[in-house]
Amino acid sequence: MDHRLRVRQRFSGFYDLPVREDAASNDIDGANFDADGYVSSFLRSKPLPELVSRSLELSSEIKELDSDMQMLVYENYNKFISATETIQQMKAKVDGMDGVMKNLSDSVKEITDSSNHINANLAERRVRIQKLNGVRRLLKKLSFIFELPTRLSRAVELDACAEAVRYWRSSLPVLKAYKHVPAFQAVELESADILQKLRDKLRLRLEAHETSPQDLHEAAALLLMLDEGDTARLRAQYVAVRKERLIGSLRERVPRATEVKLGEKTGVLSRSFLDEVKRMVLSYQELFLSPKPTDQEQGKGA
Repeated sequence: MDHRLRVRQRFSGFYDLPVREDAASNDIDGANFDADGYVSSFLRSKPLPELVSRSLELSSEIKELDSDMQMLVYENYNKFISATETIQQMKAKVDGMDGVMKNLSDSVKEITDSSNHINANLAERRVRIQKLNGVRRLLKKLSFIFELPTRLSRAVELDACAEAVRYWRSSLPVLKAYKHVPAFQAVELESADILQKLRDKLRLRLEAHETSPQDLHEAAALLLMLDEGDTARLRAQYVAVRKERLIGSLRERVPRATEVKLGEKTGVLSRSFLDEVKRMVLSYQELFLSPKPTDQEQGKGA
């Protein structure tokens, strides 16, 4: 009985047929179907013609079920064969991939070993190249230092005062660091003579009447960048020169003071003269009240 129930449940499950667990014992499609009881009851309650008819129906159903069972077995066998072939193909491909992956792994390992070997061989050369680059940079700096007097002299001759100051300030840290070396002492002494000429030239420019306000500002700024010792004197000189320029500008606008009348030319005088005063104050503030400019900065025109 249990065996027949399991067969019925499997068969019903394949065909997606409902199996009623709570059906009566005479329900042929139920899980509790009692074949012996069903046959005995059917024999007692049914006439012979109906029994024959029911027997034929059952025989026909049994044949259909046998045919379906055979078809089911055939279909499952075909599926099994197809699945077996698919698995064999996958295995063949996987086996091929194993070989490819092994070759790839061997190639990567070979490349890694070659790279490590090359790095080991080049390590010493790399260190030597780095040292040579350091020596090259040092030689370049030393070349610039030893050419400093020539560069300064050339810049002063070409009136490129700002360029000369930039050369000096960029070389000053090295000269201070190696001032105990005789060769550097000689460069510093020779440069100092040229710088003194540059200072004299800038002072003459500062005192000249034809020097423009922009050049005055630049001359004062370069003297400050050269670490002019007497800053108070330079400040007083700069103020005196600018003051004299302002007085001259005022005299040009008003030749005789008696000609100035209340309400006449006052507006024009205020706009032009006070603009010059403002430029002078801004220039003074930038030169003497603000932090000193670096070697990359140059004096700006007033």
